[in-house]
Amino acid sequence: MYKQVFSFLIVLLAAGTLAPTVLAQGGRLMGVVLDREGNPLEGALVVAENPDANPSRLEQLTDSRGRYTMLGLNSGSWTVTVEIEGFHSNTAVLRLRQGDNPPMAFDMARIIHPLVAALGEEVFDGVDPDQLEQDLTDADLAYNNAQWQVAVDTYRSILDRLPMLNSLRMQIGTALRQLEQYEEAIASYELALAGDSNLKADVEAEIARTRMAMGDFDAAGDALAAAAGSDSASREDLYNLGELEFAKGDVDAAAVWYEQAAAADPSWGKPLFKLGLVALNRGDMDAAKAFFAQVVEKDPNSEEGAQARATLDALP
Repeated sequence: MYKQVFSFLIVLLAAGTLAPTVLAQGGRLMGVVLDREGNPLEGALVVAENPDANPSRLEQLTDSRGRYTMLGLNSGSWTVTVEIEGFHSNTAVLRLRQGDNPPMAFDMARIIHPLVAALGEEVFDGVDPDQLEQDLTDADLAYNNAQWQVAVDTYRSILDRLPMLNSLRMQIGTALRQLEQYEEAIASYELALAGDSNLKADVEAEIARTRMAMGDFDAAGDALAAAAGSDSASREDLYNLGELEFAKGDVDAAAVWYEQAAAADPSWGKPLFKLGLVALNRGDMDAAKAFFAQVVEKDPNSEEGAQARATLDALP
Protein backbone atom coordinates (compact mmCIF):
# COMPACT_ATOMS: atom_id res chain seq x y z
CA MET A 1 0.00 0.00 0.00
CA TYR A 2 2.83 2.40 0.85
CA LYS A 3 4.23 1.75 -2.61
CA GLN A 4 0.87 2.67 -4.13
CA VAL A 5 0.70 5.96 -2.10
CA PHE A 6 4.24 6.90 -3.07
CA SER A 7 3.48 6.26 -6.72
CA PHE A 8 0.38 8.43 -6.39
CA LEU A 9 2.43 11.32 -4.95
CA ILE A 10 4.87 11.06 -7.81
CA VAL A 11 2.03 11.33 -10.27
CA LEU A 12 0.61 14.40 -8.45
CA LEU A 13 4.02 16.04 -8.37
CA ALA A 14 4.45 15.54 -12.07
CA ALA A 15 1.05 17.06 -12.69
CA GLY A 16 1.73 20.01 -10.35
CA THR A 17 -1.32 19.16 -8.23
CA LEU A 18 0.56 19.37 -4.92
CA ALA A 19 2.29 22.69 -5.57
CA PRO A 20 -0.19 24.94 -3.74
CA THR A 21 -0.93 22.42 -0.98
CA VAL A 22 1.75 19.98 0.08
CA LEU A 23 4.83 21.84 -1.26
CA ALA A 24 3.97 25.47 -0.59
CA GLN A 25 5.74 26.54 2.59
CA GLY A 26 4.54 30.12 3.03
CA GLY A 27 5.01 32.87 0.48
CA ARG A 28 7.75 33.34 -2.04
CA LEU A 29 9.31 36.67 -2.99
CA MET A 30 11.72 37.03 -5.85
CA GLY A 31 13.18 39.91 -7.78
CA VAL A 32 16.32 41.71 -8.85
CA VAL A 33 18.63 44.43 -7.50
CA LEU A 34 19.98 46.96 -10.01
CA ASP A 35 21.91 50.21 -10.03
CA ARG A 36 20.35 53.34 -11.52
CA GLU A 37 21.83 52.46 -14.93
CA GLY A 38 20.09 49.07 -14.89
CA ASN A 39 23.20 47.01 -14.14
CA PRO A 40 22.68 43.99 -11.85
CA LEU A 41 24.34 44.16 -8.44
CA GLU A 42 25.85 40.95 -7.16
CA GLY A 43 26.25 40.40 -3.41
CA ALA A 44 23.54 42.81 -2.30
CA LEU A 45 22.02 41.80 1.04
CA VAL A 46 18.24 41.50 0.91
CA VAL A 47 16.60 41.36 4.35
CA ALA A 48 12.88 40.75 4.91
CA GLU A 49 11.48 41.42 8.40
CA ASN A 50 8.08 40.89 10.00
CA PRO A 51 8.00 40.73 13.83
CA ASP A 52 4.68 38.83 13.74
CA ALA A 53 5.93 36.09 11.43
CA ASN A 54 7.85 32.88 12.09
CA PRO A 55 10.62 33.18 11.10
CA SER A 56 10.54 36.95 11.57
CA ARG A 57 13.66 37.65 9.52
CA LEU A 58 15.05 36.20 6.31
CA GLU A 59 18.23 37.14 4.44
CA GLN A 60 19.42 36.52 0.91
CA LEU A 61 22.44 37.63 -1.16
CA THR A 62 21.88 38.44 -4.81
CA ASP A 63 23.56 36.28 -7.43
CA SER A 64 25.73 37.38 -10.35
CA ARG A 65 22.63 38.59 -12.19
CA GLY A 66 21.35 40.57 -9.23
CA ARG A 67 18.57 38.07 -8.50
CA TYR A 68 17.21 36.94 -5.16
CA THR A 69 14.54 34.46 -4.05
CA MET A 70 13.10 34.22 -0.54
CA LEU A 71 10.89 31.34 0.60
CA GLY A 72 8.81 30.71 3.69
CA LEU A 73 7.35 34.15 4.27
CA ASN A 74 4.08 34.26 6.20
CA SER A 75 1.25 36.33 4.90
CA GLY A 76 1.34 39.89 6.16
CA SER A 77 3.30 43.11 6.02
CA TRP A 78 7.05 42.71 5.45
CA THR A 79 9.75 45.34 5.48
CA VAL A 80 12.31 44.49 2.83
CA THR A 81 15.67 46.29 2.93
CA VAL A 82 18.49 46.02 0.42
CA GLU A 83 22.06 47.05 1.29
CA ILE A 84 25.31 46.94 -0.65
CA GLU A 85 28.56 48.80 -0.14
CA GLY A 86 28.81 52.03 -2.08
CA PHE A 87 25.06 52.51 -2.39
CA HIS A 88 22.32 54.02 -0.29
CA SER A 89 20.09 51.39 1.31
CA ASN A 90 16.63 50.92 -0.20
CA THR A 91 13.59 49.88 1.82
CA ALA A 92 10.07 48.88 0.79
CA VAL A 93 7.08 47.68 2.79
CA LEU A 94 5.31 44.85 0.96
CA ARG A 95 2.05 43.06 1.63
CA LEU A 96 2.87 39.41 0.92
CA ARG A 97 0.58 36.44 0.55
CA GLN A 98 0.98 32.67 0.50
CA GLY A 99 2.50 31.25 -2.64
CA ASP A 100 4.10 33.41 -5.33
CA ASN A 101 4.14 37.20 -5.02
CA PRO A 102 4.78 39.74 -7.78
CA PRO A 103 8.52 40.14 -8.41
CA MET A 104 10.12 43.13 -6.71
CA ALA A 105 12.96 45.09 -8.32
CA PHE A 106 15.14 47.42 -6.23
CA ASP A 107 16.94 50.35 -7.87
CA MET A 108 19.98 51.37 -5.84
CA ALA A 109 21.38 54.91 -5.80
CA ARG A 110 25.13 55.11 -5.61
CA ILE A 111 26.61 57.04 -2.68
CA ILE A 112 28.38 60.10 -4.05
CA HIS A 113 31.33 61.46 -2.10
CA PRO A 114 30.69 65.05 -0.93
CA LEU A 115 33.74 66.30 -2.82
CA VAL A 116 32.52 64.62 -5.99
CA ALA A 117 29.05 66.10 -5.48
CA ALA A 118 30.55 69.56 -4.99
CA LEU A 119 33.10 69.52 -7.80
CA GLY A 120 31.66 67.08 -10.34
CA GLU A 121 32.53 63.49 -11.28
CA GLU A 122 34.60 64.49 -14.32
CA VAL A 123 37.08 66.29 -12.04
CA PHE A 124 37.83 63.07 -10.17
CA ASP A 125 38.75 60.99 -13.18
CA GLY A 126 41.60 58.87 -11.83
CA VAL A 127 41.49 60.59 -8.42
CA ASP A 128 40.38 58.77 -5.26
CA PRO A 129 38.07 61.20 -3.40
CA ASP A 130 38.45 59.34 -0.10
CA GLN A 131 42.24 59.62 -0.23
CA LEU A 132 42.01 63.24 -1.27
CA GLU A 133 39.72 64.00 1.67
CA GLN A 134 42.15 62.31 4.05
CA ASP A 135 45.05 64.29 2.61
CA LEU A 136 43.11 67.54 3.04
CA THR A 137 42.47 66.62 6.68
CA ASP A 138 46.15 65.82 7.21
CA ALA A 139 47.26 69.06 5.54
CA ASP A 140 44.89 71.17 7.64
CA LEU A 141 46.03 69.38 10.80
CA ALA A 142 49.68 70.06 9.99
CA TYR A 143 48.84 73.70 9.21
CA ASN A 144 46.95 74.19 12.48
CA ASN A 145 49.80 72.57 14.41
CA ALA A 146 52.39 74.87 12.79
CA GLN A 147 54.01 71.96 10.93
CA TRP A 148 54.56 74.31 8.04
CA GLN A 149 56.69 72.21 5.72
CA VAL A 150 54.41 69.18 6.06
CA ALA A 151 51.44 71.42 5.30
CA VAL A 152 53.13 72.90 2.21
CA ASP A 153 54.13 69.49 0.83
CA THR A 154 50.70 67.97 1.40
CA TYR A 155 48.79 70.91 -0.05
CA ARG A 156 51.02 70.85 -3.12
CA SER A 157 50.43 67.12 -3.53
CA ILE A 158 46.68 67.77 -3.47
CA LEU A 159 47.00 70.55 -6.05
CA ASP A 160 48.97 68.22 -8.33
CA ARG A 161 45.95 65.91 -8.41
CA LEU A 162 43.20 68.52 -8.32
CA PRO A 163 44.47 71.90 -9.61
CA MET A 164 41.01 73.42 -9.35
CA LEU A 165 41.43 73.65 -5.54
CA ASN A 166 43.15 76.94 -6.19
CA SER A 167 42.40 78.45 -2.78
CA LEU A 168 44.89 76.04 -1.20
CA ARG A 169 47.58 78.32 -2.61
CA MET A 170 46.61 80.83 0.08
CA GLN A 171 47.43 78.34 2.86
CA ILE A 172 50.64 77.42 1.06
CA GLY A 173 51.62 81.09 0.91
CA THR A 174 50.99 81.61 4.63
CA ALA A 175 52.91 78.46 5.56
CA LEU A 176 55.82 79.57 3.38
CA ARG A 177 55.80 82.96 5.11
CA GLN A 178 56.08 81.19 8.46
CA LEU A 179 59.07 79.33 7.02
CA GLU A 180 60.53 82.73 6.04
CA GLN A 181 60.43 81.74 2.37
CA TYR A 182 58.99 85.12 1.54
CA GLU A 183 59.41 85.30 -2.22
CA GLU A 184 57.89 81.83 -2.63
CA ALA A 185 55.02 82.90 -0.39
CA ILE A 186 54.32 85.96 -2.55
CA ALA A 187 54.48 83.81 -5.69
CA SER A 188 51.93 81.42 -4.19
CA TYR A 189 49.56 84.28 -3.38
CA GLU A 190 49.93 85.65 -6.89
CA LEU A 191 49.12 82.23 -8.36
CA ALA A 192 45.99 82.13 -6.20
CA LEU A 193 44.93 85.51 -7.57
CA ALA A 194 45.62 84.40 -11.12
CA GLY A 195 43.29 81.46 -10.55
CA ASP A 196 40.52 83.46 -8.89
CA SER A 197 40.15 87.23 -9.21
CA ASN A 198 37.71 87.21 -6.27
CA LEU A 199 40.71 86.64 -3.98
CA LYS A 200 42.17 90.06 -4.83
CA ALA A 201 41.57 91.70 -1.44
CA ASP A 202 42.77 88.65 0.50
CA VAL A 203 45.87 88.28 -1.66
CA GLU A 204 46.78 91.96 -1.28
CA ALA A 205 46.45 91.70 2.50
CA GLU A 206 48.60 88.55 2.68
CA ILE A 207 51.28 90.01 0.44
CA ALA A 208 51.33 93.10 2.65
CA ARG A 209 51.84 90.93 5.72
CA THR A 210 54.62 89.12 3.92
CA ARG A 211 56.34 92.40 2.97
CA MET A 212 56.02 93.43 6.60
CA ALA A 213 57.70 90.22 7.74
CA MET A 214 60.48 90.88 5.22
CA GLY A 215 61.07 94.33 6.71
CA ASP A 216 60.05 96.04 3.48
CA PHE A 217 58.11 98.73 5.32
CA ASP A 218 57.45 101.02 2.37
CA ALA A 219 55.90 98.28 0.25
CA ALA A 220 54.13 96.82 3.27
CA GLY A 221 52.74 100.20 4.28
CA ASP A 222 51.12 100.85 0.93
CA ALA A 223 49.63 97.37 0.78
CA LEU A 224 48.50 97.38 4.40
CA ALA A 225 46.85 100.76 4.01
CA ALA A 226 44.95 99.44 1.01
CA ALA A 227 43.95 96.32 2.92
CA ALA A 228 42.87 98.29 5.99
CA GLY A 229 40.60 100.42 3.84
CA SER A 230 38.84 97.43 2.28
CA ASP A 231 35.82 95.51 3.48
CA SER A 232 38.04 92.52 4.20
CA ALA A 233 40.28 94.43 6.62
CA SER A 234 41.20 92.22 9.55
CA ARG A 235 42.35 93.00 13.06
CA GLU A 236 45.81 91.82 11.94
CA ASP A 237 45.88 94.42 9.15
CA LEU A 238 45.14 97.21 11.63
CA TYR A 239 47.62 95.85 14.16
CA ASN A 240 50.34 95.46 11.53
CA LEU A 241 49.90 99.07 10.47
CA GLY A 242 50.46 99.98 14.10
CA GLU A 243 53.57 97.83 14.15
CA LEU A 244 54.80 99.52 11.00
CA GLU A 245 54.39 102.99 12.45
CA PHE A 246 55.90 101.90 15.77
CA ALA A 247 58.94 100.52 13.91
CA LYS A 248 59.29 103.88 12.18
CA GLY A 249 59.21 105.64 15.54
CA ASP A 250 55.84 107.36 15.00
CA VAL A 251 54.25 106.39 18.30
CA ASP A 252 51.16 108.57 17.88
CA ALA A 253 50.32 107.08 14.48
CA ALA A 254 50.96 103.60 15.86
CA ALA A 255 48.51 104.23 18.73
CA VAL A 256 45.73 105.10 16.27
CA TRP A 257 46.07 101.74 14.51
CA TYR A 258 46.42 99.79 17.75
CA GLU A 259 43.21 101.38 19.01
CA GLN A 260 41.41 100.34 15.82
CA ALA A 261 42.75 96.80 16.15
CA ALA A 262 41.58 96.65 19.78
CA ALA A 263 38.15 97.91 18.73
CA ALA A 264 37.97 95.21 16.05
CA ASP A 265 38.55 92.53 18.72
CA PRO A 266 38.25 93.82 22.29
CA SER A 267 39.42 90.48 23.74
CA TRP A 268 42.70 90.45 21.78
CA GLY A 269 45.66 91.16 24.02
CA LYS A 270 48.26 92.18 21.42
CA PRO A 271 47.06 95.72 20.58
CA LEU A 272 46.19 96.41 24.23
CA PHE A 273 49.71 95.46 25.28
CA LYS A 274 51.18 97.73 22.61
CA LEU A 275 48.94 100.57 23.76
CA GLY A 276 50.42 100.02 27.21
CA LEU A 277 53.91 100.37 25.74
CA VAL A 278 52.83 103.52 23.90
CA ALA A 279 51.56 104.95 27.19
CA LEU A 280 54.87 104.12 28.85
CA ASN A 281 56.68 105.79 25.98
CA ARG A 282 54.60 108.92 26.62
CA GLY A 283 55.33 108.73 30.34
CA ASP A 284 51.69 108.09 31.27
CA MET A 285 52.17 105.45 34.00
CA ASP A 286 48.51 105.21 35.01
CA ALA A 287 47.32 104.67 31.45
CA ALA A 288 50.03 102.06 30.89
CA LYS A 289 48.98 100.11 34.01
CA ALA A 290 45.34 100.27 32.92
CA PHE A 291 46.18 98.78 29.50
CA PHE A 292 48.35 96.02 30.99
CA ALA A 293 45.58 95.18 33.47
CA GLN A 294 43.14 94.83 30.54
CA VAL A 295 45.50 92.40 28.83
CA VAL A 296 45.71 90.27 31.99
CA GLU A 297 41.92 90.33 32.33
CA LYS A 298 40.93 89.72 28.70
CA ASP A 299 43.75 87.58 27.32
CA PRO A 300 45.41 85.99 30.37
CA ASN A 301 46.74 82.85 28.68
CA SER A 302 48.46 84.63 25.82
CA GLU A 303 52.12 85.59 25.59
CA GLU A 304 51.03 89.20 25.99
CA GLY A 305 49.11 88.26 29.12
CA ALA A 306 52.25 86.86 30.71
CA GLN A 307 54.28 89.89 29.62
CA ALA A 308 51.63 92.27 30.99
CA ARG A 309 51.68 90.55 34.40
CA ALA A 310 55.46 90.72 34.52
CA THR A 311 55.43 94.39 33.50
CA LEU A 312 52.83 95.27 36.13
CA ASP A 313 54.94 93.55 38.78
CA ALA A 314 57.98 95.56 37.69
CA LEU A 315 56.25 98.93 37.57
CA PRO A 316 56.27 101.12 40.70
